[in-house]
Amino acid sequence: MTSSISRRNLLKGSVATAAVASLAACGGSDGGDAADGSKKKIVRWGQGNPKLGLDMQKSTNSGSSNVSDPIFEPLLRWTEENELVPCLLAQMPVFEEDGVTLHCTLKENVKFHDGTTLTANDVKYTFERMFLPATAAKSTYMYDRIKGAAEMLDGAATELEGLTVEDDTHFTFVLTDPMASFISNLGLNYAQIFPKAACEAAGEKWGWGTDCVGTGKYRIVSNDDTTEVVYEKFADYHDGEPALDEVRVTYFDDNNTKLMAFKNGDIDWCELSPDLLAQYKADPDVKDMITSFETLGVHFINLNLNSENLKDVRVREALSLAIDRQAIVDNTLSGAGIPAGCWLAPQTPGHDDSAVLEYDPEKAKQLLKEAGATNLTLDCKVRKGQFEKYMTVVQSYWAEVGVTMNLTVEDNGVWQSDWAGGNLEITGIGWFPLYADGDNHIYTYFYSANAAKKSSFYNNPEVDDLLSRARVSQDADERAELYKQVDHIITHEDYAAIPLYWPKSSFVSKPYVKGAKCGNLIYHFFDVDIDTSDPDYTTV
Repeated sequence: MTSSISRRNLLKGSVATAAVASLAACGGSDGGDAADGSKKKIVRWGQGNPKLGLDMQKSTNSGSSNVSDPIFEPLLRWTEENELVPCLLAQMPVFEEDGVTLHCTLKENVKFHDGTTLTANDVKYTFERMFLPATAAKSTYMYDRIKGAAEMLDGAATELEGLTVEDDTHFTFVLTDPMASFISNLGLNYAQIFPKAACEAAGEKWGWGTDCVGTGKYRIVSNDDTTEVVYEKFADYHDGEPALDEVRVTYFDDNNTKLMAFKNGDIDWCELSPDLLAQYKADPDVKDMITSFETLGVHFINLNLNSENLKDVRVREALSLAIDRQAIVDNTLSGAGIPAGCWLAPQTPGHDDSAVLEYDPEKAKQLLKEAGATNLTLDCKVRKGQFEKYMTVVQSYWAEVGVTMNLTVEDNGVWQSDWAGGNLEITGIGWFPLYADGDNHIYTYFYSANAAKKSSFYNNPEVDDLLSRARVSQDADERAELYKQVDHIITHEDYAAIPLYWPKSSFVSKPYVKGAKCGNLIYHFFDVDIDTSDPDYTTV
C-alpha cells in the first residue's frame, strides 16, 4: 500500500468520530478488488454533515445536494459547465407561443433503484407533494406558477390543475403566466423526481437512512445519517454504465479535520474552504492538488434600508467608496476572488463589463459631510469565518473615513433568525444563484417582497417592474438587458447593497480522481472516474 493512501498516518487527537468510523468500516462494502482481479473504482468524498436529510424538497443546502445528487435526478440537468441538458426527459421542452404551455416527454424505460419504471404519474406525484402544506417544501417559489400550485399551498386543493398526464411518458405543464426561468428550474435538485410508491411507503422517513430511491447513477447501500453514506453503481442506469463501482461520503465535524484526512489519504476529494486556502497553497504535499474556479455568486455587504443611519443614499455611496476591494481580494482572500464592479458575475447574462465600484476615501468623507453623517456609528452582526474576516477589514476602512462599526459574531442559527427577521443593520453575505440567470440571482434578493425577508427592505417600484418584465420575456437578449439595467440601479444609483467580490472556490483532489468538478455550488459525481493505473491508487 503506497504512502498517499496509507492508514498508518491515522488522524490523531482532533480527528472527528466520523472520520474514524469511515476508516473502521466501509458501510456495507468490504472494498478490495473486483472478482476478476481488477481494482474497484471507489471515490471517497468528504464534507460537513448538513443534518437535513436527502429530500431536496425540504432543503436548500448545497451539502445536502451533494449527497442526494448521485441518487435522485430531475427532469433536466445542469452540467458542470452550466449548460442545461435533458436528463429524464427525451429532449429539451419548449414553451408554446402562449408562453405558459410546456409539453414534456420522458425517456422510455427509465428504472428506479427498486426496479420500478418511471412514469409521468411519478412526475405528477412529485410536484403535487411539493405543494402540499404538510411537506413544507423550501423552494416552491421556483415552481408555483404552475396552475393550481397556489391553491395547493393554501390547502384549498390537493391536485395540480396545471400538470396533466397524457400517458406513461407524456405530460404537460400549464403556468398561470409566463415565467422564462421555469424550464431552467426543472434542472435543479429541488425538482428531483421521486417514485410515488416508495415515497408514500417511507412517509416521514423519506430522504433519511436508506429510504432514498431514485433513478440516479448510484444506488444507496448504507446511510447512518451521521458519519457515512455509501453508494454502489446502478447497473440499470438509463444512460449507460456508471464509471465508478462505489461512492463513499464521509462527514467531518470541521474543515481542518477534513483537510487533514485528505492529506493523510483517507479521502480522495473535498472542498477547500477559503480560510484554509493560503495554508494549503503553501503545503508542498497538497498545493499541486488544488483546483480553483470562478463561481456565479457575489459576496456583499447587506444594508438595512429601514435603518435611519442608512436612508441617505449619499451615506450608502460613501460606505462603498471607502472600501479597497482589490486589497481585500489580494490580502484577505489570498486571491480567491475578483473585485466586484456590480452584482452579476461575469458569466451571467446581463453582467456589465464596464461597471466599476471605485475606491475613493476622500470622496467618501465629502459625501458623509454633505449628508451630516460625520459621527456615524453602525452595528454589524456576522457569522464566524470568512464573513467575520472580511468585515473586520471593512471595519478598518470605514474607520478611516470616520465611520464606527460595532462588529458582533453570532452563531449561525441566531444570525439566520436575525437576518430573516429584519434585525440586522449591517452584515456580510454570500449570495449564489443556482445557474447563470438574473432571475435566480437578483429577483430572489431584491424584488421588494423578497428583500423584506432579508434585512434589506429594498423597495424600488421601477426595479420591481423591470424584474417582472424580465421574468416573463422569452427573448434572452431582452432579459439580459433588463437585468443589466436593474444591476446598475441597485449598485450604482441606489447603493442598495455593497458588492465586494465575486468569489472563487477551491477543492482538492488526488491525481487519480478524474473529472472532479463543481457544478456551481454542487459537487457532482456524474462524470467522475478513477485512474486505476495510477500507482498511488489502491482500493480500501
